[in-house]
Amino acid sequence: MPSADLIIYFGTVTGNAESLALRAQERAQASGLSAELVNLAEIGPDQLIREGYALFFVSTWGDGEPPMDVDTFYYDLEAADIDLSQLSYAMFGLGDSDYPEFNGFARNLDERLASFGAQALYPRAEADVFFDDTYAEWEAGIFPLLEEQLALAATA
Repeated sequence: MPSADLIIYFGTVTGNAESLALRAQERAQASGLSAELVNLAEIGPDQLIREGYALFFVSTWGDGEPPMDVDTFYYDLEAADIDLSQLSYAMFGLGDSDYPEFNGFARNLDERLASFGAQALYPRAEADVFFDDTYAEWEAGIFPLLEEQLALAATA
């Protein structure tokens, strides 16, 4: 059982994914949820197994690649064989549509989590360079859903 209601993971190049993760943490706390921030660069894939509800904020580097400091996590995840059937998550990707593999890392990570049995709570968001409107729309959709899911889990 995680120590927080919600774990918010981020992988960033320029800091935008981390800043959105911080905004999500503030939003969660304003709703009465406990939320822990975790840099994907500091964990291994096996640490995802313990989680119940998670948000992922990841940027894409270059042509569809993970941020350089998240390489180890992602390539270990690619080689892993883990059961994430207890993980419910939502993905927010940041990218630049000038690149052919726009939001490639968010797409690949989303697919990999699902291949391990993780359940997407909400459709993946794919934001471009100007991401504020995309984030606001995503936040307005995911947080009421999370609040409902966590309230149901608390009464179960």
